Amino acid sequence: MNAKRQQRRRSVEDEPRYVVGMDAHSKKLAVSIWDWSDRFNACLHREIKCVDIEAMVKTYERHVDLDSITIIEASTNSANLKRMLNEAGYRAEVVRSDTIANKERKRRICDIVDAENLALAYIKGDIDEFVWTPSDRYTEYRDIMFAYRDTSKEVTRISNRIWSVCSRKGYKLPIKGGKAKTATLRAMIAETGIGGFAKEQLETLLEDYDRLFARKEALSKKIAEIVLSNPRMLKLMQLQGVNYKGAFALEAAVEDPHRFSKASKLAAYGGLSPIVNSSGDEEENAKRRGGLHKPLDGEGRQDVKFFFTEAGQSVLTSCANSKLGKWGWAMINRGKPRNKVACAIGRKLLTYGWHILRGDPTPNRDSEAFFKRKMRSFHQAIGAKRMHELGYGTRNEFADAQAELIYGNLQEQTTNTEAKAVC
Repeated sequence: MNAKRQQRRRSVEDEPRYVVGMDAHSKKLAVSIWDWSDRFNACLHREIKCVDIEAMVKTYERHVDLDSITIIEASTNSANLKRMLNEAGYRAEVVRSDTIANKERKRRICDIVDAENLALAYIKGDIDEFVWTPSDRYTEYRDIMFAYRDTSKEVTRISNRIWSVCSRKGYKLPIKGGKAKTATLRAMIAETGIGGFAKEQLETLLEDYDRLFARKEALSKKIAEIVLSNPRMLKLMQLQGVNYKGAFALEAAVEDPHRFSKASKLAAYGGLSPIVNSSGDEEENAKRRGGLHKPLDGEGRQDVKFFFTEAGQSVLTSCANSKLGKWGWAMINRGKPRNKVACAIGRKLLTYGWHILRGDPTPNRDSEAFFKRKMRSFHQAIGAKRMHELGYGTRNEFADAQAELIYGNLQEQTTNTEAKAVC
C-alpha cells in the first residue's frame, strides 16, 4: 500500500495488554494472540489457524479482549479488515507488507507463523509506523474513480475492436468518437448493405460501446457533482491542465494532505519521482519498474500519475504562453524529450496542489482569468438544467462566485500584460 504511514506512539501507558498478529488472505485468515501484561516477557495466549473472514468479528468477540491491538499486514483487503474491527470496538493498525520480509522463515513458512512474527515485531518495537487508510467516504470516492478508469479502458478496448473489424473487412473506418461513432457506423452499415456475421459482430460491438459510453458519461457527471460540493476540489482546478477529474483523483487519493510533510513526498506518492543516478541494484530495480530510459521510477499511484502527466501535456499544448508553458518549451528547445518535460510539469503542478490542499493562500491573481474559463466549462459539463436544480445561476455568475472565493482578497492586477500571459 503506497500511502504515508502514521507515526506510532510508544508510550507504555498507551500500549494494550494483548497484541494480535493477523495474516489475512481473500477468504481466510490466521491470528496469533500474545499476552503482553508483562512488558518484559510476552507469552503466547492463543493461536487460531484458520478463520473465515465472514466470521472474524464473532471469533474476536469470543477469543480477543478489547484491550488489544491487531497488527495487519498491508494487502488488498487490509483496510476493510481494519474498518470491520474498528466498528466492533477493537483497535487495529495496518503495517507495511515488508515488515517481516527479512525475518528468518526458511524452515517455518505458514500463515500462523507470519501472524506470530507480526505480533512479535510490534512487541519488540520493530514497528514504528502504521500505514494510513482512507475513511469510508474517501473509500467510496476511490471506488468511483476506479470505476471510471475501468470503464474508460473498456470503451477504448471496444473502440479498438470496432476499428479492427472495419479495417480487416475493408469498410470505411469511423473517424468520429463518442456518440457520433455509433451513429456513423450504423449509417455506414445501412448504406453499404453489410450482412452476415460481420454485421452481427459490428452491431454487438456497437451495443457494448453505447452501454459502456453511457456508463462513462454517468460516472463523469457523478464525479463532477462531487467536485462541485467539495471546495477543496474546486480550488485544485486553479492548476493549469487539471480538469475536474484530475482534481477529484488527487483529492480522493490524498484525503489528508498533512500526512505529507513536504510537497516532494506528495510528488513521490503521485508517481512523479524522478530516477536518481546511482550505482548497484537500486538503479537497476528502478529501471525495471519504470522502464529503460524512462523519466520516472515506476512507483506511486498510477491514477494520479496519469492525470498529472496528461496535465503536463495539456500545458505544453494549450497553455504555451503561461509561465509554466514557457518553461516547458524552453526545456524542449534545449533538447529535453517532450514526455520527460511533461512529467516535470506534472510534478510542479502536484507540488502546487500540495499547497492548495493544505489551505495555503493563492499568491496572486495571475490564474484568475484562466480559472474563470475553466469554471464556465465545468458549469457546461454538468449542464445548465442540473446546475439550476442545485441552486446555481448562469455560467458567468457561477464562475465569478467561485473566483471571488479564491481571489477576492487579493489586490487587483495593475496591467493587462500579466493577464495576457495567462493561459
